[in-house]
Amino acid sequence: MQSPIGVGLIGCGTIGYGVVRLLVQEAELYARRLGRRLELRRILDRRTDVGDTEKLVAPGLLTGDADAFFNTPDMQVVIELAGGKGIVSQFVRRALSMGKHVVTANKSLLAAEGPELFALARQHGVSIGFEASCGGGIPCITALNFGLMANQMQAIYGILNGTCNYILTEMTRKNKDYATALKEAQAAGFAEADPTLDVSGGDTAQKLAIYGSLAFGIQARGDQVPTEGIDKLSLADIKFGAELGYDIKLLGIAERTSAGVSLQVQPCFVKVEEPLAQVAGPFNAISVFGHSVGQVMLYGRGAGQRPTASAVVSDLMNIASGWYPKAFADLRIWCDQHEPVKLGNPVGQESRYYVRINALDKPGTLAGVTKALGDAGISLSGVVQHEMAEGKFVPVVITTHKAAQGALRAALAEIARLKVVEGEPVAIRIVDMPKG
Repeated sequence: MQSPIGVGLIGCGTIGYGVVRLLVQEAELYARRLGRRLELRRILDRRTDVGDTEKLVAPGLLTGDADAFFNTPDMQVVIELAGGKGIVSQFVRRALSMGKHVVTANKSLLAAEGPELFALARQHGVSIGFEASCGGGIPCITALNFGLMANQMQAIYGILNGTCNYILTEMTRKNKDYATALKEAQAAGFAEADPTLDVSGGDTAQKLAIYGSLAFGIQARGDQVPTEGIDKLSLADIKFGAELGYDIKLLGIAERTSAGVSLQVQPCFVKVEEPLAQVAGPFNAISVFGHSVGQVMLYGRGAGQRPTASAVVSDLMNIASGWYPKAFADLRIWCDQHEPVKLGNPVGQESRYYVRINALDKPGTLAGVTKALGDAGISLSGVVQHEMAEGKFVPVVITTHKAAQGALRAALAEIARLKVVEGEPVAIRIVDMPKG
């Protein structure tokens, strides 16, 4: 058997404990598969008490001293699970500069500093494993990098945040309003006490930037992605969408368009018969369209201790086997090897839309609305209005044929100024999946 691989761990919270447990409990299995042992040499955590982790490891492995951690001998791989940027970015850079491979689940760091970190790893002859940064235990990174390498990617549609998907599932299937669904998600452990990063779409944007960089050969950062969250969605719109045969999902969308690659995060209506619409609760899924393979969909648990730990340890094993460092060194598929690009402007991107307005139920009202849409070059595919007493403001739902996003916004601004319209119109994109 070859000499052991020494492993250091930064951050021993929920995911860190899951990783330690796998390394201890499955040590013999991993040794048989690799032909060498994975040995945990040091754990860096600012806390003096890391709970059950200390029961699994030898005394003295835990330290709060960064220098002591990095001076640990025979430590070839550092696993970073502390999250965030700042000091964590410094730790990752220090590990790479010392010639240590890094495995990370830190999407925030990669979405902000990925090209610089990858270039630093290449400079020092090491690699970065990051499967756990996107999709928890779903091997999406491996699929995009290696399993689908023969394809030119056309589009990605992803349910990338379990918190949002849980909330939307509760709203859709159990008629709960947003506030109630969010409160129950927090009680069930599917949402943080401060859910802003999730429900605003920010978490999805970070993951989409990473996926987009890999799939389309570009450099993309999370703050470049136009983002709309679920926190302003109305249960009324979800119900109207259901009447029309749609389910609502927060999607991270990457598409190849005539104006270049477009990345967007937004709530979208998806036909209920589409596989993506069937993804419920805290689960994640990513639907990828390649020019040769057609559609490939990956589904599973996008977060949680055990799924994420599975991805982390799998990355560790792939590094220990030697094949991943060679792929990292030899292939030209990584974000630092691509030129920064200007992403396609979503203003000109065409799609179908669901539009709801509160309009005064009187003769001529709809004519003014349709004129504003027609003047913007937008044609209607359907109109729905429930019967109510004349002279009241009632919801009118319109679905459009394909229209440019910018043209639709201009038309809705014009409609909002009509005296027969109350409040701001609502627009939700309708996603028609590519064929194939």
